[in-house]
Amino acid sequence: MVPGRTDRVAKGTRFSSVVITLLAVAWTTSAIARVQCQGDFQVTNYGLIATPYCEEENIAVVAQSYGWQVTASQVHNNPLKKVYICQVLGRDIRLKGSCASYSPDNYGGR
Repeated sequence: MVPGRTDRVAKGTRFSSVVITLLAVAWTTSAIARVQCQGDFQVTNYGLIATPYCEEENIAVVAQSYGWQVTASQVHNNPLKKVYICQVLGRDIRLKGSCASYSPDNYGGR
């Protein structure tokens, strides 16, 4: 038996137990704290609140309704994806709030 080996194994086991516990807590917390959107608005206990997160979710939903292969995650993480979708589909009435600053109506497009 190698001296100190059991200490390393015990520390590794403790560390992995802590990591697994933290992941379990984070997973259950994220399921509870999921953001609910209604169009451009986040649903809260106090009513609807306009949030950029829900606006971007709405942009993805509208783009998908046109057959675009885009996810909400792509719109959240890639600002140019949002700009491109808004410039192409910005005249859709469902995007008037979400795409107000990128719409073709605002920069002299056709």
